[in-house]
Amino acid sequence: MNTNTNTHTKALIIGTRGSKLAMIQTEKVWSMLLRAIPDIEIAIKVIRTEGDRDLSVPLSSFGGRGAFVKSIEHSLLHNKIDVAVHSLKDLPSRLPEGLVLGAVPEREDPRDALVSSNGHTLETLPAGSVIATGSERRRVQIAKNRPDVKFAGIRGNVETRLSKLDSEDIDAVVLAAAGLRRLGLEERITQYIEIETILPAPCQGALGLECRADDSETLSMLEHIDDRDAHICVNAERIFIATLGMGCHTPVGALARFAGEEIEFRGFVYDEKKDTIIRKTVSADNNTIEEVSEKMAHQFISQLADGLLEK
Repeated sequence: MNTNTNTHTKALIIGTRGSKLAMIQTEKVWSMLLRAIPDIEIAIKVIRTEGDRDLSVPLSSFGGRGAFVKSIEHSLLHNKIDVAVHSLKDLPSRLPEGLVLGAVPEREDPRDALVSSNGHTLETLPAGSVIATGSERRRVQIAKNRPDVKFAGIRGNVETRLSKLDSEDIDAVVLAAAGLRRLGLEERITQYIEIETILPAPCQGALGLECRADDSETLSMLEHIDDRDAHICVNAERIFIATLGMGCHTPVGALARFAGEEIEFRGFVYDEKKDTIIRKTVSADNNTIEEVSEKMAHQFISQLADGLLEK
């Protein structure tokens, strides 16, 4: 006899990319929902996105962050799926009309990580070493600390990037720690790079569960696995980049973290014309953190050269 009081008649269809990491993340969401609602019925639908089609082309050619989500959002809007599981840093800060961020589960480590072929850290890599990264955010921050290293572009999933490190003339690669940990590849990490050196991408390490705004039943299910603190922090980070109106080529970082009763918010923007990184750190409570992050974005805008940020 089923004594669970959270009875739902709806079978939930979860949409996701088909990469190994995306499937692991989706299966984690499945497990969390099943623990919270034991009688839930769930199906997973794999959707190929624009960003998956040609890994030889830079993401900016597909529109940056949205390259991995547009096809999935189309399925949501046309009722082919009920929930989309995203790496939240891939989800644009402004969602299409009718869609909402229904839940943010507990966040993984938001930091970037260095994987070195010879066990070097960012500080001990020899001059002239080649670091592979497809991220301008990572490149400009590393270059300020290590102007003597070289950079190589790289795309593909985590396993592809690691195989290129092992087989090509590359000394190190920088990846999100969260992805390596979720894939069980934590032992490959040579160094967790502290946020004072490389500030992460907004929402890095967090999963975003997107659904239709009028789907009250799905929203009710997702409430069971929403992490309040993580949701508050990523909302502040998303407001920050939404206010900046950043173009896909603009290196930007942001991280909100609870520090006791307050939230510490860090942001950075790279001013290409002046070759300068602008950094700020502020603290606020959970009732004002969104206002504070928006104010920081406006302060950055006032400091940047005209035309850097695309409106």
